Amino acid sequence: MKGSVKLLSLIGVLLFIFILTRINLGETVAIFLKANTLILVLAVVVNFSAIFFKSLKWKIIVNSIRPDFPITESVKAFFVGFSFSTITPAKIGDFVRALYIRDERCGLGKCLSTVVIDRLIDILLLFSVALIAILGFSAFYRIEVLSIGTILLIIAGIVTGTLVILNKPVLSLLLKPFFTMFVPEHLKSTFSGYYHDFFSGLFIFYADRRRFFGSITAGVISWIPPFVYGYLLAVALGINIGFLFFFLVIPVISLLDLLPISISGIGTRDVALIFLFGLQGISPEQAIAFSLVYLFLSYWFIALIGVGVYLKFPIQIPKAWR
Repeated sequence: MKGSVKLLSLIGVLLFIFILTRINLGETVAIFLKANTLILVLAVVVNFSAIFFKSLKWKIIVNSIRPDFPITESVKAFFVGFSFSTITPAKIGDFVRALYIRDERCGLGKCLSTVVIDRLIDILLLFSVALIAILGFSAFYRIEVLSIGTILLIIAGIVTGTLVILNKPVLSLLLKPFFTMFVPEHLKSTFSGYYHDFFSGLFIFYADRRRFFGSITAGVISWIPPFVYGYLLAVALGINIGFLFFFLVIPVISLLDLLPISISGIGTRDVALIFLFGLQGISPEQAIAFSLVYLFLSYWFIALIGVGVYLKFPIQIPKAWR
């Protein structure tokens, strides 16, 4: 299964290479050279505010099992987890964050549960925001992206997902087969020992309603900066697109990042941006320029910081995980 995931991730890379053969690379480079550095720096600052609220969301979750876990440690773990997730399909490397909260009071199973909860909230919010964006897109451009039946099905899925997250027994029942299915064969004996501890962490979190709703609130707030961030990147590159258009763009490319056919959204994001920006009369060269800057600043720059944090505050990764 691991080999299949790696093979699938090459699809995005091949797609990206194909796109590069179809555009004017000289024009794309010229767009980079004319970029407004000051606005790019401002965009990075805005992006850091999103990182803060994402870290705050996870800190609130972790505090249900470790009340003394500070926001500084959460930010540190976020950077390291992001660094690992950048080089893994569907961001599965993010689970390394669990190692930063493990101690004698918090077993690895409970630590992993906080990351799973964090990801579940992220995915639920992402699908909700993406659905709103797609509906707005359909209404504005008079293009039926999704049929009424599909929209109702997605809404039903979001509602069902919310109810499942709120229901401890049902969530336990649903996660059990996934826990077994997605754990590599050589890790199953190791992870089986974490299983009960894992669900214990879930139940502790659910018992604390204040933190439950606090984490969701922080997650909602963390979605505001990315829209401003995307708009500032476009302005810095001289791309004339209205701010509201990024309420469509950002959720769509974020959704594509979850696909296991790409690493860091390479290829899939480029295709989406060429299409979406094309609706505003933006050339493929400008779309690719935006996509590359987005890749550098949103992924590789943050990942590089994560590498620095990891080197300064290293963690021992269990041999069984390697």
